[in-house]
Parts: sequence; structure tokens; C-alpha cells
Amino acid sequence: MNKLSIQILAFSAFIIIAVAALYYGGVFGNSNQQAPSIVSERTAQKVNILKYSDYSCPACKVFIAAQEQLKADFGDLVEIEYRYFPLESFPHSRLASHAVEAAKRQGKFKEMHDLVFEYQAEWSPRQADAMGYFTRFAEDIDLDMGQFMADLDSDAVRAVVESQLQEGIRRTVNATPTFFIDGHKLRQNPQSYEQFKAIVELYMYRSN
Repeated sequence: MNKLSIQILAFSAFIIIAVAALYYGGVFGNSNQQAPSIVSERTAQKVNILKYSDYSCPACKVFIAAQEQLKADFGDLVEIEYRYFPLESFPHSRLASHAVEAAKRQGKFKEMHDLVFEYQAEWSPRQADAMGYFTRFAEDIDLDMGQFMADLDSDAVRAVVESQLQEGIRRTVNATPTFFIDGHKLRQNPQSYEQFKAIVELYMYRSN
């Protein structure tokens, strides 16, 4: 074998070894070893939704279903807080807020909150006996009626409702419902549940 033949064989062997190394190294996408992922999983962060709402407001009631669906979809990752914002244009709104706050003092906020919204059409008209409805709701959820009636007209309950109303005014709330997500006011309320969910998800993954 002459010198030229030896050089050709050596060069061919080098090419074969180099191609094999590139192949098994994954350059051609056929590596037998899994390449390490460079994409990390996104981590969801808890989202706080603050709702300034009036119990007489039909739009506020409409959003209840969306709020419950958010809790069903995200669980503890979504916290929804209610703020009393009774509007003067509704005659029984402030009394409704007092009734819910009075129930809250006996650990029955959600029960009274849900009943007041459920029967909104019955107690909210000007001519309706709103007090009669609220005392009936209190009985239905087994409140101590003596305490309920005392709290309903107490300075402490009145102060809580007024404080939340004034807080909303300072934060430029002028209509109900008004939502704040992680402290940021929504300029326009979501037009569908999917839109609401998408907004929440933006905040949930905002730092990822």
C-alpha cells in the first residue's frame, strides 16, 4: 500500500468518526439521549380580585356565576373579596349591606350574601318590604335574631359599610361592579367568562 492510499484511508476514517460523533451527539436530531429542556414550567401565583358591588345592582348579580366558575377552575389560586358600595339610586342597598355585614358577625357572610343576591328582584323595588325579606333570610340561616337585629342598626356595622364605600370613592369607583385585580382597576368589565378568565391568567403568570 503506497503512501497516498494510506492518507486516503486515514482521511476516510476521520470523516466516518466525525459524522458518527455528530449523529450520536444529536446535531442531526437523532440523539439517543434526551436533550435537556431549556423551557421551565410556568409557576402560577395567587390572584386577588376585589369587587366593589351593590346588592341591588343587576350587573353585580350577573358576575356571581363568573366568580364561582373562577373559583371552580383555579381554587385557592384565586381569592375574591367583596366590598360594600351601596348606591344612593337604589333605595334598599344600604340596608342590604347592613344585613350582610350583620350576618358576617355570626360567621354567615356567604349564606346571607347569596340569599340577598338570589332574591334581588323581590326585595330591591322601592315599594318592597326589604326589612321583612332580610329578617326572613336571617331566620333561614339560623342566626341569633336578637344579635342580628342589634347589629343591623349598630354604629359598628354602619361604620364598616361607610368605610368601604368611602374607600371605593377614593379609588375612583363610580359604578358597580368595579373590579380590582391585584390592586389594578379594570377599566372595562369582562364581556364574557372566557375574557374574565384570560385576564386573571395574565396576572397569575405575570412574572414568568
